[in-house]
Amino acid sequence: MEKLRVGLAGTFRPIFHGDMKSVLRHSIEVMKKKSAEMNFELIAVEKGMETLSDAEVVARQLESQGADLVVIQNSSFADGDMILPFFSTSPRLAIWAVEETTASGPLPLNSFCATNLYVSIAGRYAPGYDKPVKWLYGDAESIEFASRFDTTVRALTAIKNLSNAKILQIGDTEFGYHDLKYDTEKLKKIFGVTVEKLELDEFYGEYEAAMKNGALDAKVADIKKESSGVVASEPDVRKSAGAEVAFEKIITKHDAAALSFRCWPEVPGKIALMVCSTIGRLNQTNSSLGPDKVAATETDVLGAISMMALKYLSGREVVLMDLSGWDMKSDSIYIWHCGNIPASWFDKSGFKLSNHFNRDKMGTVRDGRMKAAGLTALRFLESDASAFLAAGRFYERESPIYKGCSSWMRDLRINGQKTSSKDYMNTLLVNAVPHHLAYVDKDITTDVNEFCAWLGIGVMNPIRYQDYLQRPEPIKPEILNPKH
Repeated sequence: MEKLRVGLAGTFRPIFHGDMKSVLRHSIEVMKKKSAEMNFELIAVEKGMETLSDAEVVARQLESQGADLVVIQNSSFADGDMILPFFSTSPRLAIWAVEETTASGPLPLNSFCATNLYVSIAGRYAPGYDKPVKWLYGDAESIEFASRFDTTVRALTAIKNLSNAKILQIGDTEFGYHDLKYDTEKLKKIFGVTVEKLELDEFYGEYEAAMKNGALDAKVADIKKESSGVVASEPDVRKSAGAEVAFEKIITKHDAAALSFRCWPEVPGKIALMVCSTIGRLNQTNSSLGPDKVAATETDVLGAISMMALKYLSGREVVLMDLSGWDMKSDSIYIWHCGNIPASWFDKSGFKLSNHFNRDKMGTVRDGRMKAAGLTALRFLESDASAFLAAGRFYERESPIYKGCSSWMRDLRINGQKTSSKDYMNTLLVNAVPHHLAYVDKDITTDVNEFCAWLGIGVMNPIRYQDYLQRPEPIKPEILNPKH
């Protein structure tokens, strides 16, 4: 993961009585420690800005040093003009108000007023400036400051690593899955990603080469060691190992961050292989590809992007799943896929390496129940720059449970709002959300909202169930700058 580069500078107006220099020095020291903890690079300007010419010099300095986010701390009130140079030099801005240093007497800093001034200028009165601005508040060590700043660092780190990432689509869009089609220009505009299309023949070539390699023995042993039992045949396990080596070669050769693979119907017909368990291994942190790569089945490019966002925001292993069942009595929904998830997502019983449930004597898939865990579900749609964002919890349940990997999910929320399973299903279907959702085993609704806000992506809200036909409301990105 590339580190986010955060620039920090403070404004002064010497006629105020507070010790603004000490405020800035203290903030810089705390931020240095925070940069090590959160793995971002801090570019601190230790001398406060007192004039417009100071601000112009600092703005150019932070631009030349490649700051991804510029934080202007109003260490005291300062002239409104001093924010102007940063509009043309800073990719993203945050304005920070600090607490007053005394409880009575002359107002020492008037920091919040200065922040109000700068945010207002940026949002309404700066000609040509149409980017969002994040406001921050509190002492550098306060919970109030950390809760807002840390969220921003996580979101912008994810955006930086997603921007300019390459996704490989191997094979045409999956047979009949028209809801997985996409517009490459819109993907580039929204996320900054590019998609490189490869033919299945490239996979076949790398796979055949791998199958002739005696070094597969170690990988076969590793694959079997992870499982709690092997039902599939030894040749099938070896094929899964060969597919893993083939994917590793392709991703490395093309310097890609993710792949999206057409796993049927041609591949099982040509080489008698289902790649389900291999995809699960590629999404593990201990994958030989490294901890930051993502693999999606069924040529789901936007599914891969959704997985990447969750992974980069959380640092955790992610999965791509179908929504395959609904139990209104228990207010639960059933999440399922054929057996393509990391080992860490299964419960204490683990998984068996088995044959595919629909293809006799053809493996391998990971067959087992998923662990009880809190969850975030995400699906981006590029057609209207929108996102379906939900949360809930997998819980232990005996039945029904079908072959493959699956669990039941309840305690549902859509965009942070508690909702019934009926409203959950209604929101998803009325908005025509595609049939794959990405999941991470942690509730990161706040971070995903921040991610979407910086990119201008509108997040869907619940649509309450009605018996009559409902039409989706237009998903509009937040009006981040009313001037436009």
